[in-house]
Amino acid sequence: MILTKADNYKKILIRFIFSLVLLFWIVGIISPCISNSLLQSSYPYQKLLYSNVCHQNTYKSFTCNNIPLLVCARCSGIYLGAFLISILVLISNIKLNVKTKYLIMFSLPMLIDVILLSLRFYNYNKMISAFTGFLFGSVVFIYILSGIENLLFTKKNNL
Repeated sequence: MILTKADNYKKILIRFIFSLVLLFWIVGIISPCISNSLLQSSYPYQKLLYSNVCHQNTYKSFTCNNIPLLVCARCSGIYLGAFLISILVLISNIKLNVKTKYLIMFSLPMLIDVILLSLRFYNYNKMISAFTGFLFGSVVFIYILSGIENLLFTKKNNL
């Protein structure tokens, strides 16, 4: 697929918007680390917002200033992985072509971690959860972005 110059600019704009949205989402997650009184006064509302995407178990969350972050360690890893990959993809402007096997391969560590924790083979570890979430978030972001770009920029053949 060869993109026109206009399509290439649109692709970069879409990638930039995704990166910006993820940046704002990450800033919200780490808002307990920011000593801005406005952010700290809105903590209960932010907690409610993030409760739609995470169980927010304080035992499973990283803390900052003795306040748990707004999502658990695994979700923190997922969003951080997605954000860092979004920046890499934006800067490099590479063509995305993700196969489902990579999505499965990078999802397996997280799935195995969840299963082993559920079966009580070992105790919860925030770093392991964050790392497996990071792997998953990285590949799922590329997978979703690739699908959106293919949908928007693949020319349909007239039948």
